Amino acid sequence: MSNLNKLAEELEWLKKNPAFIERPATLIEFLGPEYLNIEKGVRKRIKEELSEILGKEVSGTHPTKYPLAIVTGGIGIGKTTIASVVLPYLAHWLLCLRDPQDFFDLLPGSRIALMEMSTSEAQAREVVFGDIKARIQHSPWFKKHPMDPAFKNQIRFDKDIWILPGDSKDTTFEGYNIFGGIIDEADSHQVTVNKDYAQDGYDAIENRITSRFQDRGFLLVIGQMKQSAGFAARKYEEFKNRPDAYAVRLAIWESLGDEFFEKDENGVVKTFAYDVARKQIMPDGVVGLLNMSEQVMIIPEVYRRAFKNNPEKALKDLAGIPPAVNDPFISLVNKIDAARDRWIIRYPGLKSPVRVDGRLEPWFKAHNTLQRAVHIDLAYSGEGDALGFAMGHVPEMVVREGERKPYIVIDMLLRIKARPGGEIFLADIRKWVYMLIDDLKFKINRVTMDGFESTETMQQLQRRRINAEYLSIDRDVLPYHDLREAIYEDRIDYPPYVVEIQMDSGSIQQEILIHELTHLMDTGKKIDHPLNGSKDVADSVAGVTFSLMGDRRYHRNGVNLDTSQHHENSFPSLAGLQHPAYRGDSGLSAPLPPTWR
Repeated sequence: MSNLNKLAEELEWLKKNPAFIERPATLIEFLGPEYLNIEKGVRKRIKEELSEILGKEVSGTHPTKYPLAIVTGGIGIGKTTIASVVLPYLAHWLLCLRDPQDFFDLLPGSRIALMEMSTSEAQAREVVFGDIKARIQHSPWFKKHPMDPAFKNQIRFDKDIWILPGDSKDTTFEGYNIFGGIIDEADSHQVTVNKDYAQDGYDAIENRITSRFQDRGFLLVIGQMKQSAGFAARKYEEFKNRPDAYAVRLAIWESLGDEFFEKDENGVVKTFAYDVARKQIMPDGVVGLLNMSEQVMIIPEVYRRAFKNNPEKALKDLAGIPPAVNDPFISLVNKIDAARDRWIIRYPGLKSPVRVDGRLEPWFKAHNTLQRAVHIDLAYSGEGDALGFAMGHVPEMVVREGERKPYIVIDMLLRIKARPGGEIFLADIRKWVYMLIDDLKFKINRVTMDGFESTETMQQLQRRRINAEYLSIDRDVLPYHDLREAIYEDRIDYPPYVVEIQMDSGSIQQEILIHELTHLMDTGKKIDHPLNGSKDVADSVAGVTFSLMGDRRYHRNGVNLDTSQHHENSFPSLAGLQHPAYRGDSGLSAPLPPTWR
């Protein structure tokens, strides 16, 4: 189109829309050199999604095609890019008006705000708002509408158009005529028993938009779905079924486009089929026989290893699909057994340090100064819970997917349950810790605990100069995510610990950790056990794993091994790395108190 034709079209548009002093740009124009000048760096699929949200043609009544939208999916799909284009575009559209306040029937001098809400005001300023500010600072068009340099953490234009970062507290939005908003990090906002901060922030912004601008404003939700019942998932399902809203969930390969991936001799991207429900890679050659649905995904070959080694993480981070409520937390159950088998290979001829009756094997004694971590899952008296106890250390560092990570060995597991009418005395548990340190010579660097009456025990341990801290496995899912990652990456060993379980038909012997890990469920809020199940020992192992993963002090003395090549059904022979903690014949045999079983 010639410049004369373009000018004629713009004049015709302004004639039809006299409230504007300048025709707003189309999306493609806005990405181009006269405006943001980023068109070459924006992926094709992201341009398509922006076109759907903003519309391909310029409207003289609404800046966007829809008043509501959500963009979610895998990590790195371009959510921040979309947000950093949308808010500047809304500001651009408003600034093209002769008198924005008069156009919307607001009093002269009324501030029209564009709000970016994140988990905290600091997070809002540093992430999306930083990109928004950079887009505007480097835009030729916005140089004609310069920001007020007196404000570093806000963007204030003429005509009383403001762009503000904020958090999800209701007070953040008070006093503003909000025309447009972005809810960033949708599933990372705090949720308490009485308050869902993302939902409340969304409601506050939407109410201010609709009360002042009806359906002419715009609200965008962005962020990864981290829970199947979380805020992002709820909004995605809601917006999918609303004619006035737009919803899209992108996998990373959908955002990148076919040009990014390796192709076969016919120019077709190499792919594999994946069953989302079963979390299984489907056999080659069956794709053409399938009736395709959301249950089956076609994924570029480059991601095969990620979906094979850690399906839950790959689905969430790459495909943008969070685990469903009550899904098995560990789907690769063969890896659970493999971790136990590696312990047996590591220490040939040795059984679990703790016998079925709760006594320690005579050989269990430390002969080194490697630091240990302990986690105690304290039982709730009178509620039938058992106490879980685990101790572990890091004997070596290994390489997984190009990263140096700790290899974790669980030294011992213990499960204690009070006899009917009895109780577990925490003083006896402290004596176990003292025995491990004083008599068996283990260097315990940290003790964490979760459960009722933990305060007194922590204080008593601290008086003995033992680093004792509270760690809730139920309130924080990260310990279990660390444990699952270690299991999936073949870098944790634990002993074959058997306990006696009382059933209605009598007692049975059960390898308790294997049983608990196999039956863990993701409830959407925490990792839990099924009805009438348990996770006391699993909790204790998750707590130890969390400590050993997060504290570099445990990594310093670890031997460096190049074990980056690992396979699903095999593991290296570690007999040559037998730890001296398990050599020798001397030791103690500590019986359980008579009220325990």
